[in-house]
Parts: sequence; C-alpha cells; structure tokens
Amino acid sequence: MTKLRKSIVIGLAAAGLGIASVSAFANKEHCGPMGHAGGGFSERMEKHQARLHAKLKLTPDQEAAWTAFAGKMKPADAAKPDWSALSALPAPERMERMVAMMKEREGQMEGRLAALKEFYAVLTPEQQKVFDAQHVKRGRD
Repeated sequence: MTKLRKSIVIGLAAAGLGIASVSAFANKEHCGPMGHAGGGFSERMEKHQARLHAKLKLTPDQEAAWTAFAGKMKPADAAKPDWSALSALPAPERMERMVAMMKEREGQMEGRLAALKEFYAVLTPEQQKVFDAQHVKRGRD
C-alpha cells in the first residue's frame, strides 16, 4: 500500500471513530447517569443507603444526622446537557460549556463532602470503621 493510501485509510478510520464517539454522546436517552446503560441509579443508591444504615446501627440521637446526610447525598436534579446542541457549537465554546458543567458538578461534590464530614463527626469510632469499609468498596457489599 502506498503512503498516500495508507494515510487516507488511517484518516478515514480516525474520522469514523470521531463520528461514532460524537453520536454516542448525542444519543443519551438509553443511558442512565454517568453514561451507564440500565439506569436505576436512584434505586441503587437508596438500596446502598439502606444497607449502610442497617450496618451502622445508629442510635436514636444519630438518626437526625443520618436523615440530613441522606437527604444531601441524593443525586442532583440537574438538567441533562443537550448533546446535539453542544455538538453544533464551535469547539472553543463547546469546551467552555463543558468546563462550566464540570464546575457545577464540583460544587455539588463539595456540598456532599461537607454533608459527609458533618455526619461522620457524629459516628462512633466503630461506626466510622464500618462507614469507611463501605466506601472503600464504593457501595458494593
């Protein structure tokens, strides 16, 4: 194969991958949060919280802190980005919008960190060990 043909084939293959990735971002209806197929994120999170609550064996005095913590950890009802509109923007503007979305998500994560610290402070050392073990496994039992 000549160098020119090889370059054309490689270029077309790269363009095809680029189009495939853009179309994957544009077609998010079948995907759940974080782009994972199957959805059900809220249900999985509720089940995880129920298991964690049971394992922590909270005292009645700690229940109010748990309720506040669990409420703040719920997924944000942020509007999903319009991927078709984003892909129509010029690259610099598209990147600016994506950076703005990342900053918004960072603010949400900081709020969750504050809630976690508040709740963690009311736990006994034994409960903190249970909590830590659950989060090392990222919610998997």
